[in-house]
Amino acid sequence: MYAAAIAALGAIAALGAAVTASAPQGPDVSERAVVAAAASYVASYQTLLTSILADEAYVQRIVEQTPFDRDGPRRRETRSEVFFMFAPARHDWMTIRDVMAVDGRELRDRRDIREALRTLPPQDVAAAFRADNARHNIGRTFRNFNEPTLGLLALDDRHRARFSFDRRRVERSGGATLVTLAFAERDRPTLIRDPNGGPVFLEGEAIVEAGGGRVRRVQITGKDEHLRFDLTTVYEPDDRLQIWVPSRFHEEYERGTQPPAGSTSRVEHERILCDAVYSNFRRFDTSVRIK
Repeated sequence: MYAAAIAALGAIAALGAAVTASAPQGPDVSERAVVAAAASYVASYQTLLTSILADEAYVQRIVEQTPFDRDGPRRRETRSEVFFMFAPARHDWMTIRDVMAVDGRELRDRRDIREALRTLPPQDVAAAFRADNARHNIGRTFRNFNEPTLGLLALDDRHRARFSFDRRRVERSGGATLVTLAFAERDRPTLIRDPNGGPVFLEGEAIVEAGGGRVRRVQITGKDEHLRFDLTTVYEPDDRLQIWVPSRFHEEYERGTQPPAGSTSRVEHERILCDAVYSNFRRFDTSVRIK
C-alpha cells in the first residue's frame, strides 16, 4: 500500500513539474527590461505620432491669485486643431495649435499652419509656434512648454542617459502587466529651462506595459525658484489610427514670489489648472521637413 501511495505522489509531483515547465512565463518586469522596451516603443512612436491632426478642447482656470487681477479672465475655453510632430534632428516634440475659437468666439486672425510650415526657416519653426501656443494663456504665469508628449523624452535615445530610473510597482490590468517606472533628470542640459536659461530638473512616473513597452500614462513635475508645475498625459487606443494617442492632458502651475526684505511689494501667488481633451485623430500630409 505504502509503495503504491509513494508512486502516486511521485506521479503527481512529476505532473506538477511538467505543468510548471510548460506554463508560459510572463514578460520581464526588471527595471532594465522595462526601460529598454519603453525606449524601443517611444522610438517607433515618434514616427507613428508625426503628421497627426486632432481636435482639442482646452479649458484654463485660475483657482488662486494674489493680488487679484480684476481685468484679466479667470477662465478660458479654446477650440483648436492640433498638429502632433516629432522633429528628429532636434529630438523634440512639437504640438502646434491652430486655435479656431476662444470662449465660443471664432477667430479671424489665424495663422495658416501649413503655409507657415512651408515658408518659415526651419530654425525658426519651434520658437514661432511656441509663441503662438502661448498667445491665449491666461494669468501671470508664463508657460510655453506644455506639450502633452513632453514626458516621453525621458525615454528618448538622445536624452535617456541623463535620467535615472526606478521600478516602483507591478500590477495586472486587462490581461496586461503594467509597470510604474519612476524617473528623475540628473544632468544638464535639462529638457526645460527657466526664463534666465537655468536648468529645471524633471521628475516623473510612466505606466508602461511590460514586454511591448507601450506607455499608457506619463506624469512629470518640476520647479524653479518661483514656479512649480505638474503635467499628466493619459494615452488611449484610437480605432481609426490603430495606435494609442494622447487623449487627456492635465496641467497644474503654482507660482509664488516673495519680495525682498524691506520691500513694500506684496507677495504674489497664482495657481492655474488646465485640462485638454483630444478627439477625432487623423493623418495629414505635408512635405515640410521640421529640423
